[in-house]
Amino acid sequence: MKRIAVALLVGAVASSCGTAGAQDVWPSKSVTVVVPFAAGGNTDVLARIFAERMSRRLGQQFVIENKAGAGGTTGIVSMTKAPADGYTLAVATTAGLASNAVIMKDKLGYNAEKDIAYLYNMATQPNLMVVHPSVPAKTLPELISWLKANPRTPYATSGIGSSQHICGEMLAQEAGLEIVPVAYRASNQQMQDLIAGQIKLACDNFATAWEQAKAGNARAIAVGSAKRYSFSPDVPTFAETLNGFEVLSAFGWIGPAGLDKAVVAKLIAELTAVGQDPEVNERLRALGVESSRLAGDAFAAYMRSERQRLAPIVDKAGIKPP
Repeated sequence: MKRIAVALLVGAVASSCGTAGAQDVWPSKSVTVVVPFAAGGNTDVLARIFAERMSRRLGQQFVIENKAGAGGTTGIVSMTKAPADGYTLAVATTAGLASNAVIMKDKLGYNAEKDIAYLYNMATQPNLMVVHPSVPAKTLPELISWLKANPRTPYATSGIGSSQHICGEMLAQEAGLEIVPVAYRASNQQMQDLIAGQIKLACDNFATAWEQAKAGNARAIAVGSAKRYSFSPDVPTFAETLNGFEVLSAFGWIGPAGLDKAVVAKLIAELTAVGQDPEVNERLRALGVESSRLAGDAFAAYMRSERQRLAPIVDKAGIKPP
């Protein structure tokens, strides 16, 4: 009987250790990180900075896989269909987690509330309104007056639901304007046409637009942060003219719903440690983005609030899925 009791005790301990060990060994192989945009853009670069550090910290490669399409949603769809084992993650933006979740709804291919485990928001970046130097406006009130005198002026976007598109629709609604979105495949194409004067107006991601403003190829009018952005303190916010106006892009790590709680906790802890690294923060600043560090439930709550905030804007504008 004593031998049986000892055997049962050893078996129970071994079983317990085996369960804990299965969680502790993650990751035991390489991890795929889906980036739902083309290589070279801000989302891709941010993902690679964090993936390289995660590889170093955890001893397994975090491999970037670019799956662009449908405004940053195609890659998210593929991630949500993957096994919830911690070996397929994604880096997504506000477009895929909020604006397109409102616009496309049942056609999205995933439920942004139920099908995603929110892990860590690396950074945020406002949009920056810039105009071609031939536009006489130097301030937002002057630009609004010019746009009213020049109805149906086109503005550049990266497609339906992009932050550029949302920025333009918000401006049109708040200021009573009639402006027309023109979709481009990439931000660099937008800026090329803006520099050439083929399009006069863009509300692009800060880093992209600010480089052209600093070079004198475009004029910065207003920034979409709630307060003046640390990288451009002399540029007024939209909110200084249009109360409550804010348009930001968030960049965060997500996984499929159903991830093991221990794996989620480990991912959040490791991503948070990377986000607090001074060298990483210097690299983020070099890209014109500010560290956010929202994790887990706080990140999920932020995206939920963005969906609620954007819903009436989308409805009023009548934005429909392509």
